[in-house]
Amino acid sequence: DTAYEYYNFNTDLANAYITAVSDAGKKLSGTATLYDMVVPTSIDIMLPESYLEKNADTINTSDQRKAIEEYIYPSIQAMNSSVKTVSTFDALKSHANEYLYFRTDHHWTQLGAYYAYEQFCKVRGFEPVSLDNFDKKEYTGYLGSFYSSSSDAAAKLGGNPDTVEAYIPKANVTLNATQQDGVVLENWPLVADGDEYGDTMKYLIYAAGDQPYEEITNNDKSDGSACILVKESFGNCFIPFLVNHYNKVYVVDYRYYTNGTVSQLAQQTGATDVICLNNISMTRNEDLIDRFSKIF
Repeated sequence: DTAYEYYNFNTDLANAYITAVSDAGKKLSGTATLYDMVVPTSIDIMLPESYLEKNADTINTSDQRKAIEEYIYPSIQAMNSSVKTVSTFDALKSHANEYLYFRTDHHWTQLGAYYAYEQFCKVRGFEPVSLDNFDKKEYTGYLGSFYSSSSDAAAKLGGNPDTVEAYIPKANVTLNATQQDGVVLENWPLVADGDEYGDTMKYLIYAAGDQPYEEITNNDKSDGSACILVKESFGNCFIPFLVNHYNKVYVVDYRYYTNGTVSQLAQQTGATDVICLNNISMTRNEDLIDRFSKIF
């Protein structure tokens, strides 16, 4: 009742990603500190290593920990030591008996994002807010991207839908999201009511889904602190954890953002932290790496 996505390491594309992150750090130098997070996908976290090793001849996938921790991160550091890399693999692996990834969808759950958030806090010097300080809601019946990929997948996955667990900060938060057509969704909920979303759409409850640009204000803070999250869809459920630490959180989805560069945005907003969050599959995708590199 569970699907997994293969990951195949590609040296040339990994090098292109490494260069893009290093260059981004250079462009932000003197303005903001760059944090890079490469998130593993479920196959290396949820499937036991013994299973992967035993079935190595038939499972066409690469070692994600080795790719991230032994190649991508050290290479970024070698090119630009000012970039702060955030290791998430071991933290996620240590909680592999928990509900960290969906069975019917390629994304992580918000609980998985929380354990990555804790690792970001370690690197950034923040005290992470405990899950006890969030309001929790659950929305059952989620059938994600793996389910929707084919009728065969639907037949095998449909009998055991996922549950979308939402952790909602107690802060007074305002979210304005700019859509691709330029229309601004004003005062959109940071985490929407999943009961109002269809069975295949429930991951979109987090931070208005995949919008090119968002401005989020924690109205309980007035210190002017600000960060920019540069992300694809894995970043959506990470956003609610950031709002407790910043007065302003600016969100850029590099796949769709066309209004200038992140470097310009950091200068305009006074953001001192820029956080790049990508799932590891992005680091083998030429088109996404190209878009990511151009956004800075």
